[in-house]
Amino acid sequence: MLKLDLVFFLTYWLKNDLILSYFQPIMTMNASFPTEIVLRVTGASANQLKYWVKIGLVAPHRDGKRYFYTFRDIIKLRVISNLKNKGLSLQKIRKGIDKVTEVLPLDDDPLSRLIIYTDGQDMIVMEKGMYFSATSMQGYFQFDMEQLQANIIKFQSEDAVREKFPSPQMGSASSASK
Repeated sequence: MLKLDLVFFLTYWLKNDLILSYFQPIMTMNASFPTEIVLRVTGASANQLKYWVKIGLVAPHRDGKRYFYTFRDIIKLRVISNLKNKGLSLQKIRKGIDKVTEVLPLDDDPLSRLIIYTDGQDMIVMEKGMYFSATSMQGYFQFDMEQLQANIIKFQSEDAVREKFPSPQMGSASSASK
């Protein structure tokens, strides 16, 4: 059974959490934030952030020696940091971002909008109520495990009762054929 950890609840929740925690006075999506704030919000280390910029996961703008990040950059970095903390490799994260961007071409920044789960091995994305692997594009079924287990137990019990106590119609039909 694939047990999923919820990494990224909802972009709505995350945006509200970030706005209320750090950006209340600004309240604009066009604002730029310095590295110090980005490190506190995302939980990434300075070395991780430098590396992610170097390999192109985010593209902050520079003003002299300082980097500044957009609100979307911060959301993306927080998701990447959470996925890394849950054991997903940076290679799989990058592959997942590339694949999702390829499949959803109108979405230039899927990590800032989509709901993403991980089991530490793969990125599972929810888009319009459907779940799929971001790296393989394989779809996943969604169903209630508790209800499924209850149905299995119910059907097993009904089968056991039928075996012990066959219905009279079945018994008379088999004796009539003898």
